[in-house]
Amino acid sequence: MQEEITKHSTKIYKAVKKSEHTLGEKVKEIIIEICIIVFAVTLSISLHGWSEHKHQQKEVDAFLANLKNDLKSDVESIGTEVGAYQKTNLEYEKILGLTTSQLDSIYKSKNKVNFPIHSHGQSLHIGNYEGFKSSGKLGYIENEELKQKILNYYQIFVPAANEVDKLYNDFLFKCFDKEIENADKPEKELYSDPKYKKTLAYLVKLGKNNIRVYNENTKPLAVELIKEIEKELGK
Repeated sequence: MQEEITKHSTKIYKAVKKSEHTLGEKVKEIIIEICIIVFAVTLSISLHGWSEHKHQQKEVDAFLANLKNDLKSDVESIGTEVGAYQKTNLEYEKILGLTTSQLDSIYKSKNKVNFPIHSHGQSLHIGNYEGFKSSGKLGYIENEELKQKILNYYQIFVPAANEVDKLYNDFLFKCFDKEIENADKPEKELYSDPKYKKTLAYLVKLGKNNIRVYNENTKPLAVELIKEIEKELGK
């Protein structure tokens, strides 16, 4: 393109130098040559912009395809986490429901109260999102509604799920610490202790709250995003 511009510029110079042409003809030739140069430059810029835009949208499509797979894995992970919460909640509620006589019977028969431990951590996939965001390419997504939903999911709902898991783990390990501290004492003393029972009861409440967060907030948006991405990729 640079060679083409140089070529036309030379023609303009030669046109000016031609003494046999009238001034009007010279001006006309110069204007024509300038128009050709402007058109060539404009076309070059337009083609470059079109090529760049096409490349950006290919990157968006690849990102969305990977994100869809992440979200499908998230839905499965959420099902696993919810199932674990439900299972341990049932076990903790059984412990809370033990009467003094039941605890005495367990102790006398030399049996043990089963205290399940299932900690919850980062189970949602954020690698593809974080990589695309850190490269500054989220702005390539032209569907503003879809982009906003993606931002809401990864900036609000995923951190919220992680936070409630962390809070649950904190209370879980408080209960577990009590188990260790009282390992040399009869179980009936621990499981009948009002403070311990209150901590365990709050753990159950947290578990139920976290099930609600996953089932009513995180999972529905993940499922919705999968459908929106499939629709966007199908265009």
